[in-house]
Amino acid sequence: MSTEMLKDALDFDLIADVFVSESITASPAELHGQLCGYLASGVTLPLEDWLAMVVEFCDIESWKEDASRVAIVDLYNATLTLFQNGEYALVPSIADDDAELCERGVTLSQWAHGFLAGYGLSGQKKDLSEETKQILRDFANISGMQSEMRSLEENNDNEADLTELVEYVRLSAMMMYSEHHDINPDADHSKQNALH
Repeated sequence: MSTEMLKDALDFDLIADVFVSESITASPAELHGQLCGYLASGVTLPLEDWLAMVVEFCDIESWKEDASRVAIVDLYNATLTLFQNGEYALVPSIADDDAELCERGVTLSQWAHGFLAGYGLSGQKKDLSEETKQILRDFANISGMQSEMRSLEENNDNEADLTELVEYVRLSAMMMYSEHHDINPDADHSKQNALH
């Protein structure tokens, strides 16, 4: 599957639509952050365990629509493949460039909050490198900025700052993942985890 197709599976609006059709009030950005944080910790997360985590995170009994489950599986497969293929193309699932700056900022904070939660759930707490500790501190700061993000004014400086922050978060997550895992250019989890 092409990198662009993989990135399409991470589209914030796509996951937000799933949450609407399933009456889920949680944040799609936070859910993707949680997945990325868990995977970046170095712990293996089988698909079935991820699906169980999603049901718990979203506080639902089961999926109303098969298409919703498929979209969540696609999110998992695309994220894992983008982490592994060495192209450094993973992007956080946050509101896109068409959204208001404040919404993009808030969803970035939610993503960072989810990342920390996922990292914590993985149980990885020993022998953290200084760089990892610094990234986790930075993510905690970004996570705590939701109220500031809500009042972000639309201007070029704020736009540039937010773009830089998104890039920092994206590259930091990739770097943490590559600390624990070998790169596999042939990785494509959409084939082995396809639902029939």
